Amino acid sequence: MKYDLVIAYRICPKMSKKSPDYVGTDKLSFSKKCLESFKKSLEGLNYKIYALLDNCPKDYEDLFVDLFKPESFEILHLEDYGNKKTFKKQIDILSSQNDAEIVYFAEDDYFYVESIKTMVDILKSKKADFVTPYEHVSCYIDDHVIPNRVTLFEGKRFVSVQHACLTFMTTKQNLIENKRYFSIYVDWFGSDFVVWGCITLGSSFFKYSKLILDLKNFSLINLKVYGSMVLYALHRFFLNKKYVLVMPIISFGTHVEKDFMAPGFDWKGIFQDSK
Repeated sequence: MKYDLVIAYRICPKMSKKSPDYVGTDKLSFSKKCLESFKKSLEGLNYKIYALLDNCPKDYEDLFVDLFKPESFEILHLEDYGNKKTFKKQIDILSSQNDAEIVYFAEDDYFYVESIKTMVDILKSKKADFVTPYEHVSCYIDDHVIPNRVTLFEGKRFVSVQHACLTFMTTKQNLIENKRYFSIYVDWFGSDFVVWGCITLGSSFFKYSKLILDLKNFSLINLKVYGSMVLYALHRFFLNKKYVLVMPIISFGTHVEKDFMAPGFDWKGIFQDSK
């Protein structure tokens, strides 16, 4: 293998309506800050980036040209792919490349404050199958019924969780083995909760499914969520086949979404101080 890590980084010129006001409305400027922070997080790693530019003007290509060595990235221009199709493109690229065993799905609205090398190391150690850089607030506010396990790795705490967003790291082998479940997001139901539920729950699904039987939690969307998991992964739940997904306690970065910024940081101050 040539690299420690191969990355598929998807980027588009539209600003999310869910971003906090203090990051501004200029997507190019925001993308630059996020990409600069990502580059810093890659220090100590030998990597290659596939930059998936969806309907982006040349200024976005220039971000990669200015920040990275020519041999460390490849630009792919996409036209009106949108969220699902760019995610599918990531799956196709990362599952077929032969340059690294560790692969990373990255999105343009993540801001990093720490090296992600530990994520590579924990996968190599086989103490986790998937790892997210983002301590997601919802993992503390959801009505969880499954006890999570805390693992200490290289002086950092990671906790096993049942779901994450679609920025994550894994091995090529794990990706191939779970490709059909990631494809649910593209081909059937655009819910990362369904995807991760199929992959991580195992027999714990039957504890989670009690939530759908509670009339206070009943909704058509919940019915579709749990129905989709039954449709695609019921055999896995009976066999208790599951993979371990972990997130850091003290986030390596944050998804820049105003209601779900990683806890424990003054993100407004961090963004204002970043050049």
